[in-house]
Amino acid sequence: MATIRIYDGTNYTDVEVTEEFAAQYKQLEKYENNINRKETRRHQSLDKSMEHGFDVADPNVNIFEQVERRLWTEKLHKAIVSLSPEQQRLLRQVYFEYIPQAEIAERENVSAVAIHNRLERILARLKKSFENDR
Repeated sequence: MATIRIYDGTNYTDVEVTEEFAAQYKQLEKYENNINRKETRRHQSLDKSMEHGFDVADPNVNIFEQVERRLWTEKLHKAIVSLSPEQQRLLRQVYFEYIPQAEIAERENVSAVAIHNRLERILARLKKSFENDR
C-alpha cells in the first residue's frame, strides 16, 4: 500500500491506495503541474508583451488597406505642408475646427464667397498634387 495526499480546497488528506494507483496519480499530478506551469508562463509572456506595447494582430484587419491608407495620409500631409501658412490655417479652421465659412469671412472682413473661392482653389491644388503623384 501507498499513501497519496489529496487537497480538497481547504485541507490535505492522506489516503491509502495501491502502489499502481499511487504511481498513476503521481504521473497525473506531474502532468497537471506541467500544464499549469506552461499556462503560467504563457500568461506571463502575454502580460509582459502587452506591457511593452505588443498588440496581437487582428485577423479581420486588411493590412493592404492599412498600408494604402497610410500612404494616402502621407501624401495628403506632404500636399498640405506645401501650402502657404494662410491656406493651411483656412483648411484647419474649416475642416478641423469646424468654423463656418461665413464666420471666417466675418473675422477677415471679406465676403463668404471670397472664403469659398479660396477654399476651392486650395482643394484644387491638393487634388492636382495627388494627380501628379500617380
